Amino acid sequence: MKNSVLSMAFALPFAALFAATPAVPKAPVITYGLIRDEYGSPLTAAALATARLVKDAEQEGRLYALSPIAPGAYPGMNYRLSLEIDSKGPTRREAVVKGTAMRVQVMIGGEQQQLTPSPVFTTPAAGTAQRLDFSIAEDEDGDGLPDAWEYWMMELNPKYGEDGQPESLEDFDPNADYDGDGMSNLHEFYAGTDPFIATDLLKVTDFVKGTDGKLSAVSFTSTRGHRYQVLMTESLENPNWTPVAMAETPAGDLVYGAKDGTGRTMTVYIDPALNNAFFKVACD
Repeated sequence: MKNSVLSMAFALPFAALFAATPAVPKAPVITYGLIRDEYGSPLTAAALATARLVKDAEQEGRLYALSPIAPGAYPGMNYRLSLEIDSKGPTRREAVVKGTAMRVQVMIGGEQQQLTPSPVFTTPAAGTAQRLDFSIAEDEDGDGLPDAWEYWMMELNPKYGEDGQPESLEDFDPNADYDGDGMSNLHEFYAGTDPFIATDLLKVTDFVKGTDGKLSAVSFTSTRGHRYQVLMTESLENPNWTPVAMAETPAGDLVYGAKDGTGRTMTVYIDPALNNAFFKVACD
């Protein structure tokens, strides 16, 4: 009898040890980026659009992540999806394993939108942050530029029909620079500028170092429907571009966040104490 009681006293805690072992948590996979319309303008909150993640094999099945589509604090991002990754423990309903084929969907008014490029990706390792940008558009030739934008630009091209000018989707090269302004056609699409007008481009037009307690002034061209931010890095060999706080007046308060384009040259103000750095203006 004594031996039997002793055996039970050891057996119960031993069994409980295995039952209580939790799954090892893993960092999620973060998918973020910019959703544009077919003419290159980023979707805003007014679109009432949402981004979500489903398994590619089950497009109408379980929902794994959901995000509203709206401008964020920094340019180049209007959605963010967090995907849970399974550990070796019990499977969670919203989690998947590395290597699972997932699909980004954009919904407007309850209807799924066509996206370009392909919205399917293979789930990377836990803790990965990946940028995926899409346009709600058709891209028949698969060159990364929406067909509607290419046709629209060719109609507006003042040199249409001349030698070397594109006249079809197949002719429209995203890597070419038809107006010779230093921006590729793909970058013109991203910036909302005209690839056939050399004076229509994103560029810094002036920089004035602040003195006597005033902030430094950065002036640049802008386009309506896009948002802008000054970025800085301390090295061009291995650049790490980070946002810079900006003010709207020479003596204003410095605040982090993007500024809406006006369609004209804009001026923002930054801290003159930021020395030994390189700056650039980014837009979404």
